[in-house]
Amino acid sequence: MLQIDPVIWSLATLIAGAMLTALVLAVGHWFPWPQTLDRVSAYVYGVLSILAGFALWRFLNADWRTIIGLVIICCAGGATVVLAYRIDGWVLAIRQARKIEATDADLT
Repeated sequence: MLQIDPVIWSLATLIAGAMLTALVLAVGHWFPWPQTLDRVSAYVYGVLSILAGFALWRFLNADWRTIIGLVIICCAGGATVVLAYRIDGWVLAIRQARKIEATDADLT
């Protein structure tokens, strides 16, 4: 049976994961999307691309717990970004309403 040095294996699988991430990001960059991705969709694509490479690396090294942990962290980060954009939208709507009220006395 062929024995592979664990350090070489870890490095080779890390390179494979990095290559997968780079490939998926490159394909997404030049893919003829039917419509332009909004910012959140682009963030999701980018994070999933990085997660795919990381997951390949850790899976090939029999480490599924770290993959689950990173998925949970990515979901928390994604939820925060979505919530931040929604809050920004609410704040913008309130500011616009105040500007309109300031210019039209009948609205107050």
